[in-house]
Amino acid sequence: MSEITQRKLTPDLARGFMLLFIALAHANHFIFSTERGITLSDQLTVFFRQVFIDGRAFPLFAILFGYGLHQVFKGQERKGVSWKKTKGIFKCRGAWMLVIGFFHATLFFADIIGVYGFIALLFASIFLRLSNRNIIAITLVFLVLVGVFAPFMPRGFDALNMEVTTSATIANPIEASITRMFDWMFYTPVLSYQVIPGVLIGILVARFQVIDNPKIHKKALITVAILGLLLSTAGGIPMALMSSLFWTSYNNVLEETAKSLHTITGYAGGVGWTALIGLLVIKLEGKSGGFTRAIAALGQRSLSFYLFQSILFVFILAPYAGGLGGQINQMWSDLIAVFVWRLSVMIANYMHQKSIRGPFETFLRKKSAV
Repeated sequence: MSEITQRKLTPDLARGFMLLFIALAHANHFIFSTERGITLSDQLTVFFRQVFIDGRAFPLFAILFGYGLHQVFKGQERKGVSWKKTKGIFKCRGAWMLVIGFFHATLFFADIIGVYGFIALLFASIFLRLSNRNIIAITLVFLVLVGVFAPFMPRGFDALNMEVTTSATIANPIEASITRMFDWMFYTPVLSYQVIPGVLIGILVARFQVIDNPKIHKKALITVAILGLLLSTAGGIPMALMSSLFWTSYNNVLEETAKSLHTITGYAGGVGWTALIGLLVIKLEGKSGGFTRAIAALGQRSLSFYLFQSILFVFILAPYAGGLGGQINQMWSDLIAVFVWRLSVMIANYMHQKSIRGPFETFLRKKSAV
């Protein structure tokens, strides 16, 4: 039996598409030219990216991470593994993810692996044994916190402000790495509060087997996809207008409100995208083509190819490597992101055909084996 048929298609397909969203959200941060003028193409690209991708990719990632935690938990339970040993698995995986995230941060400015490692290490064993009611209550509390503190977390909100400098644009690689190391040690625990709601939602999604059996939950998926994506789109428009400089005459109160709205509704977008992919799987069930299987193969190796994307972006775009980030506009950064994702799909498909597992997935599995 093949690797694909042993697994549910929806989560793997969602992870595969998720890597496209993440690539689109990350590539543009390597643009470091300050002399190039802002064009209508730049504005439109940023507008649509802010509405549909930025702040919508990481909630989808978080949902799938929470889903994966629950699947590991139930898998160990079916094997008869004690709860004490299961907790040890999560703590071990979390610790190793922190290590991987730290080294990833020396290369790339936007590491999220460390955040998930931090959550797995400290909170997974708590979250997985909460009742559904408590999970919902805690999720709502954290969403309120997200809304309150979002204005102070300026991630993804200054896409066309050429005065903004990130560690991705520092010309000296050693200086860039050191800057990212210190940034990582601060934002890894701090950013966890924004990720926890998605993780908790993912645990609920796994408990109710919504994406495991999409055909059974088709009506619910249709409703969630429509409402989630509509809410996400509406909530993203004000910040998108500001980030793309179509709207420039606003005060601080409007800007902070737009940031909060953009961030909170991103969770609706993550849920909506998950539901939409579940509906897609219903259409593809029993007749999925080669490209679908290739995307699912990418999803099975999402950690390894998340890291692979970072390496390619640095190699192509960073000022101390390929340097292309100093010559491209916003649209070209998105085209490069799509190219990197498409290359990832091709390599993952080859690995699937040769029965080669993702190296970092294999590493974590071995390190946390009971």
